Amino acid sequence: MAPLTLEIVEGPSAGRQILLAGPLVLGRSPDCDVTLDDGQVSRRHARVTPASDGSAVVEDLGSANGTFVNRNQVEDRARLDPGDELQLGLSVIEVRSREQVAAAPSALRPVPPALAATPRQPDYVNPEVLAADNARAADAITPQLDRYLDVRVRRRAQLAPLALLMLIALALCIYFATR
Repeated sequence: MAPLTLEIVEGPSAGRQILLAGPLVLGRSPDCDVTLDDGQVSRRHARVTPASDGSAVVEDLGSANGTFVNRNQVEDRARLDPGDELQLGLSVIEVRSREQVAAAPSALRPVPPALAATPRQPDYVNPEVLAADNARAADAITPQLDRYLDVRVRRRAQLAPLALLMLIALALCIYFATR
């Protein structure tokens, strides 16, 4: 039987295709056969093993967020057929046969235009500081992080020790007043 292909169609590693020629351990750990760059995936999340009948079997390896086949949670093991979706964390993996890959080389799902976000300048960075840094881009000096703090955040950071001191003084006053 022709080996199946696992294609990540949604998630951080979208577009990646893996040939399922033997058992594969999927997870976040670099020691896994397939490493997924997904914070919701456990270090050793699941194992996918090809079966002799042209399908595959997925086994959850005690993951924190669970393993799902066609939106149904896998308790122990589940069968995977071509066209099925395997979800680990935010990554959706489609199981594809050789015929499906030949008909459409990629099953990657584009981000819908309504959900696509255009890149923008962060609003927490002071524009004057950013402009000054761009002007000094030739310098090898590492900028101090304090310059990037918003003015309100900087004031709060300066007032935090005073607030902590006032809280301790209030706790001591209450303690001595009740004795």
